[in-house]
Amino acid sequence: MEQQFEITGMHCGGCVNRVTKALKPLANDVTVTLDPPRAVLEVDAPVSEEEVRAAVVSTGDFQVRAL
Repeated sequence: MEQQFEITGMHCGGCVNRVTKALKPLANDVTVTLDPPRAVLEVDAPVSEEEVRAAVVSTGDFQVRAL
């Protein structure tokens, strides 16, 4: 199953790499893009917005919103 989250506050490839690394433990596959500022997770079971937020907030000043 695919889940998408808007991740605002990313400005560069370094941000994308940090967010990707932070989300990998939550999903089978992770794709993070700057334009649009989004994370796409391939998961077996749904991941909550709070779980994603907790993972990425530790890597920078990012905001998360489920799409």
